[in-house]
Amino acid sequence: MGRASSIAYWAGAAVLMLFGFVAIFSVGAPFFLTGAAMIVVGPFRHRRDVLWPALLAVWSFVVAYIVVAPLGCTGRSVAVVPNIGHAAQVGRTTWTCTNVLGIDYSGSGMSYNPPLMPALLTGLVAGAVVGFELRRVLRPRATAVRT
Repeated sequence: MGRASSIAYWAGAAVLMLFGFVAIFSVGAPFFLTGAAMIVVGPFRHRRDVLWPALLAVWSFVVAYIVVAPLGCTGRSVAVVPNIGHAAQVGRTTWTCTNVLGIDYSGSGMSYNPPLMPALLTGLVAGAVVGFELRRVLRPRATAVRT
């Protein structure tokens, strides 16, 4: 590979990280992570058994995270009157949060935040499995020497 392709590779990694950083609160995280992975494996970018497993591991993490993470929540507030004799009313808010798989992340409270740990762990496992398996498949095989 020539100098121009090397410059293009590093520039592409920098552009992905810059775009990812600027758009981190919307769609930027996968691009930032891809650029970071490109920088980490940059010295080995000529070896397909190193570059592609790293990049596909990042995208496997992202896809698995999105599939498991709660994507949207709807809240419902109701006023509960314990007894007619009491003047105070107690409010209660319940949240229903779902994801692509239909996992229910429901909870209650005024500032309920659904857990993200299941999505993070699923993404890490998916990324590791894809990365290691693709590395195993793409690893150069030793050729048998005939005597």
